[in-house]
Amino acid sequence: EGDDIDLNAAIEVLIDRRLDLAPDARFFMRPGSQPCASSTLVLLDLSESANDLASDAGAAVLDLEKRAAMLLAQATSGDGDRIAVHGFCSDTRAAVYYYRLLEAGAPIAAALGRIGGAQARYSTRLGAALRHAGALALQVPGERRAIIVVTDGEPSDIDVHDPRYLVDDAREAVLELRGRGVSVHCVALDAQAEPQLRAMFGFRGYRIVTSPAALPQALIRAYARTAA
Repeated sequence: EGDDIDLNAAIEVLIDRRLDLAPDARFFMRPGSQPCASSTLVLLDLSESANDLASDAGAAVLDLEKRAAMLLAQATSGDGDRIAVHGFCSDTRAAVYYYRLLEAGAPIAAALGRIGGAQARYSTRLGAALRHAGALALQVPGERRAIIVVTDGEPSDIDVHDPRYLVDDAREAVLELRGRGVSVHCVALDAQAEPQLRAMFGFRGYRIVTSPAALPQALIRAYARTAA
């Protein structure tokens, strides 16, 4: 909301619409500054592929995801903003597993063991997880609400044979959440999935980390952007 239009943001919205992508509708601006509480939910991809070894980091992708989430939670503790860390995986549309590892406003120390003990299995039904995460995010107090997805690739599941189905489903979930005032961003580790990431999250809605070891820094930057 605002009294003027951010021309750069408006141009990107028009480009996304021409490319039939999911635009970020925040292209208004207003002058002034004011403290504003934010609530951020980090959604970790806990599918089986996260067990793969990250070649340049000497650790599994899952370990890097969890380490990044714990560092972010500890770095933002006590700054007035709320942060939650959840995870998901799926085994067909009949079984989408959702794990609430750290709740917004809960003590960080008690949740570190739950985050560190999270395991990766099954598949990646992102749209369903996003809808559930969005419903939870909207229940948390805060003037700004955001979801940051951390994933190693594009969505998939064993009962889906059309590769576009889950991409389109996730895209619709992102559009629904943005329409309700929830910012959605993605930090991804698979550069080959960029076409799918752009289709799901829009031109400015994702960041690809080419070095898995840089994931914690990328997650903190994504948080700074969504909370700003």
